[in-house]
Amino acid sequence: MKKANKYNLIANNKIQKNSLESEEEIEEEEEEEDCDEQSLADSSNWLSQITFYWVKIILNKTENISEQDVFNLPKDLNLKRLSKAIIKYWKKQEYLIKNHNKYFQYALIISFAQTLKKLFIVSGCFALASTVITIFVPLTLHLMIDYIKDPKANQLIQMNHWLYGFLIVLLMGIGQILQIFTTQLFFNKCNHLVIAGRGCLSSLLANKALKLNPTSLQKQSSGEIINLMSVDITKISDEALLYFHNCWGGPIEIISTCCFLFYYIGIATFASLFAILTLGVISFFITKKIKLLNEQLLTFSDQRAKKVSELFRAIRIVKFQAWEQSFRLEIDLIRQRELKLLKTIKIYSVINNVLYSANPILITLITFSFYAFLGNELTPQIVFVSIAYINIIRSTLSIFPSTISAIVQSISSFQRIQNYLLLPEVKSINYQNQNQNQNQIAIKIANADFKWTYESDLNYQLFNQNSKPSNFTKCYSNLLNCLPFNNYLKLKENENENENENENE
Repeated sequence: MKKANKYNLIANNKIQKNSLESEEEIEEEEEEEDCDEQSLADSSNWLSQITFYWVKIILNKTENISEQDVFNLPKDLNLKRLSKAIIKYWKKQEYLIKNHNKYFQYALIISFAQTLKKLFIVSGCFALASTVITIFVPLTLHLMIDYIKDPKANQLIQMNHWLYGFLIVLLMGIGQILQIFTTQLFFNKCNHLVIAGRGCLSSLLANKALKLNPTSLQKQSSGEIINLMSVDITKISDEALLYFHNCWGGPIEIISTCCFLFYYIGIATFASLFAILTLGVISFFITKKIKLLNEQLLTFSDQRAKKVSELFRAIRIVKFQAWEQSFRLEIDLIRQRELKLLKTIKIYSVINNVLYSANPILITLITFSFYAFLGNELTPQIVFVSIAYINIIRSTLSIFPSTISAIVQSISSFQRIQNYLLLPEVKSINYQNQNQNQNQIAIKIANADFKWTYESDLNYQLFNQNSKPSNFTKCYSNLLNCLPFNNYLKLKENENENENENENE
């Protein structure tokens, strides 16, 4: 018996694997059919994609715009393809979880990453290119300052000083243009990532909502499902995906920038880092305090609104009992606390804004004061290039805490969505053919009489009943309870009405 059970399990696993493989083949064929209809963005050349020149076709047409003028979405934003892909990858992870009895909390994250891997790779390449160009742009400033100081000295290549200056200006211009292009393309792909992530997760949740069985619907209310589709998906798409590349790009940018800064100012680099981190921590605690005060302010606002609504609902009783003054005192007391908190929030906000505006001045002052205190000489090359690198570090560190917070919140949102996707589903029913054998009929009732009386409960007499399935008794009782019971209740109601009319007469 044990061997037979093992063979049955192996056979079932093979059948499920074959069904999954057949589904994958069908989906791949459908995806190839979808890819035949290319959008305007995909069919344009690389120069048009970089400069977004392909949008001009739509922008030039301002009159008589119809549905035919609207171009198809790009391949990476095709919701039909994305929904099929994430369902396919999630089925694989779900199959592994259910058959191997091992809960893997990052299964949905893996499926999500496999679905959007192309967008992740392309946006990551643009992020890396933007980071490299941002780091090397200040070096062209160093060359320009050296050239202005002495055009004929410090030339890297032996050539005319006019041509050398022209090459430096051209290099600075090309660096700025490349930085702008890579940054814009990076944010464009990040927006594509946000839209695609929201679309594929929403389709996955909607597909699951249509398959939940009654017990799962009791565990998961409609409000919780709406929160998953609005709050959790927003945390993943609008926050985590937008800042995802800062998790690895931020540390690379900070470390490499610190190395270049150390080349120019030496040990004073640590003074600038200390100043940046200190001001960042102060700003973080002020922001956290403002958040707590805002939560308290909302509670007082809710209390005041509740009191005012109660007053308006019971305004007649309040006027009749002359309670206007007592209600006014309660509402004024809540309003005074609310205004006091609002004043405190504004003070903290002003301090935070002052610190944010004074950050570059304070960091530069501390850095160069420490550099001069060590007995070093300040030159234009050191000052301007160091300021450029300090601004890069400051901007990166200001975004990094919010990035970590968004990633942590998105992981918890992924786990909530994954727990919802693992809820039991309605089992698929294989409908039998109408030309089936008569011996397989579940219920057969012939020449049946149904009888009931007013004095006793329902009495039924059935004849020639046949049953094949084991659950016939349950279906049989439900069928009998549904047939005459409504008529019985109607007769009882009519009898009660007649008795009441006789009593009134």
